[in-house]
Amino acid sequence: MRRLAKNSENERGATAVAVAVMMVMLLSFGAIAVDVGGMYAEKAVIQNGADAAALAVAQECSKNSADPACATGSALSDTLANANAKDNLTNVASTVVDKPAGKVTVTTNAQDSSGVHFSTFFARVFGTDTTNIRAVAEAKWGGAKAGDIFPIAFSECEVDLSTSGDGAMQFLLSHGTGAGRKDTCHSTASGLEIPGGFGWLVTNGNCTVKVDLASPWVTSNTGNNPETGCGDILKGWRDKLTKGQKVVALLPVFDKTSGTGAGSKFHLRAFAAIDIAGWDLANQDPFHYMPASAQAVKNAGGWKTSDLGIVGKFIRYVSLDEEFDVGGPTDYGGTVVELTK
Repeated sequence: MRRLAKNSENERGATAVAVAVMMVMLLSFGAIAVDVGGMYAEKAVIQNGADAAALAVAQECSKNSADPACATGSALSDTLANANAKDNLTNVASTVVDKPAGKVTVTTNAQDSSGVHFSTFFARVFGTDTTNIRAVAEAKWGGAKAGDIFPIAFSECEVDLSTSGDGAMQFLLSHGTGAGRKDTCHSTASGLEIPGGFGWLVTNGNCTVKVDLASPWVTSNTGNNPETGCGDILKGWRDKLTKGQKVVALLPVFDKTSGTGAGSKFHLRAFAAIDIAGWDLANQDPFHYMPASAQAVKNAGGWKTSDLGIVGKFIRYVSLDEEFDVGGPTDYGGTVVELTK
């Protein structure tokens, strides 16, 4: 039998070839890891810029649609987009404002000092020096259609401001005979919108209720025994007011009622923004918070001690609260801006 001899000279250089192949693969993976990671980071930056720009333009439109900032090509987009970039460089490809639809769409591109693109690092080895990164954001503005609200409603008769500006400070009656005003703002013989009602709505158990104007009939919570959670919310409002801060709430406005007692309901037609100064909703704290200025408003109106409600003024107000949906009327100044894309 003849033994086959192994010729090692034929295998010389094989390791070098294998290493060379592996280095190409490692460089490829390095390019993917570094460049793709950088692209994701840049995408997040320009998306933040697009979001901020869309929200800002929509907010200006909600305040005044004739404002130059509320227009296709608004310069406000560039300011906000660049402010959200670490290198202060983001290209705003377009800002399109659709006023009838209440919508603004902003498109941004990554940009470096040499142009509208993202410069790669390792991928240059393979001939890819730049790549395009694009982001789109859409924001809408309009009246609030749905949201989680503090569960008390007011008659549209109580809302007497012009929506073109701030209204006068007033006492908004939620329960009482109205000190002779029942003929103008109350439809029942007792002077109450709903006999036995105090303006409260039935809640989901934590002093908030999800209201959607697409289903406008909401059950009245008769009696005046608000939940513990309502006290917590009112304490928060009181703390803000005592520190000199503003408390603005979007509260539902009803235009008619149905039924009596536990089966009664309010028909809600809009949300109103009220700048709150105080409240007299019950005798005990925190349901009674009437600083001197708020008490003076109630006294000046000739309201009786037993008349309950909130002191404040209805204002034109723009909410960026994500808990509210756009799509309702803007009759009472409550406007919502939301990011939809």
